[in-house]
Amino acid sequence: MNRNLLSAFVNLTPVAATLSALLVVMPAQAAGQGEASYELPAPIATSVDRAEVQRLAVQAVAMDRIARGELGIVVEPGRSMLSRAQVLAEAASARQLGLIAHGEATVLPSAAQLEIIQMAGQRARAAESLQMAAR
Repeated sequence: MNRNLLSAFVNLTPVAATLSALLVVMPAQAAGQGEASYELPAPIATSVDRAEVQRLAVQAVAMDRIARGELGIVVEPGRSMLSRAQVLAEAASARQLGLIAHGEATVLPSAAQLEIIQMAGQRARAAESLQMAAR
């Protein structure tokens, strides 16, 4: 096949041969044009030595400034205004009302159901206060 291509190229007129050669050479020359050149990045120089970095890392862990998990940020732990007894009572009330979703189901409580749940928590808080006063 190469021999047929070469013989076809040789038998062309001079103008056709020049045009054929340009069609082959021009794309090869243009291949490098318009492309960004890549330069290797300069090495990073730091003024902090390894011991200092380790000391800062230990300090950050002690101050709980190192993010854990997928959040990537440090979240301050929240404080609940409810006692453990209130949370347990409200969870039991929600379970009895069928408001604890399973799987992909979405359950939205009505205003009356929310009031029932809050009342269960208030009763638990009152019972807890009575127990504390009895001690």
